[in-house]
Amino acid sequence: MIVAAALLLGALIVGWWSPRPLSRLAAGRISPATATAWWLLTAVGVLAGAVAGVLLLVLPGHGPADAVLRVLHDCWAALSHSGLPLLDPVVGASAGALALAGAVRLAVASAGRRRHRNLQYRRHLAALRLCGVADAQTVPTLWLPHDEPVAYSLGGRRAMIVASEGLAARLSGQELDAVLAHERAHLRDHHHLLTACADVLGRTARFVPLMRELPAAIRLLVELSADHVAAAQCGTGPLRSALLSIRTEGGPRRALAMAGGDTAIRLDRLQARPPRAHPMAGRVTAVAGGLTAFLAPSLVAGALVAFTGLVSCS
Repeated sequence: MIVAAALLLGALIVGWWSPRPLSRLAAGRISPATATAWWLLTAVGVLAGAVAGVLLLVLPGHGPADAVLRVLHDCWAALSHSGLPLLDPVVGASAGALALAGAVRLAVASAGRRRHRNLQYRRHLAALRLCGVADAQTVPTLWLPHDEPVAYSLGGRRAMIVASEGLAARLSGQELDAVLAHERAHLRDHHHLLTACADVLGRTARFVPLMRELPAAIRLLVELSADHVAAAQCGTGPLRSALLSIRTEGGPRRALAMAGGDTAIRLDRLQARPPRAHPMAGRVTAVAGGLTAFLAPSLVAGALVAFTGLVSCS
């Protein structure tokens, strides 16, 4: 039971502690795409650690955990759960019930959110097609007869970019190209799917700070990532001036608008010049950080087990 408890405690510690260092990535020098991956991998690692801890509790003999405990059995004999025969079934049953409740809540929240947003999406799309003019491009663009400068993208099987005529009238050609490049980056990198997954996780386990802060963090990071792509294609100047000209987000909740996210952070990141790094070094950093983020609960659990063994031996 010690390994299972260590995994659950490790997932709890990472879930409570990780948002602070992860939130600094948006203002740091790590690329937004890498920061997005680290946030999501940390969340998945916390869920995996919690599920693994629950499985070790409910499986007969705690699964493979006994093989690990035999190595230090002589040291922590006083801490062994063999002296408390009723504790295992009680803890295992409680953990299993909590895991089942969490899984049901996740399934219900995901299904309900998908059904509600699909209905809103179809209604919004139907209204757009009634009043908009389609522009056949690689990514379909629908132009609305609206004076306010609005630009956003809709993901899914019928992905498209929605922009207003007021946007084209207010922006220069370079600025308009930067806005469209920003929205195309959202669609190409499947940012709508990432934000949807973050929203479901956030609604399911809001009592964990990591899950509660995940949706807002991913929305900001995907905006920074799209800004990075658009700036590389069209230049930083046109993108910054376009972002300052667009204040209305527009679109349904499922959309990713050009004016979304924290504008001050986005403008600050566009103004700062990221240092040139070797591509291989960047890949190594991204992979190493991603593995560390995913395995963080297991690493914390291993440290707790080792510490328990040392204390009991002493």
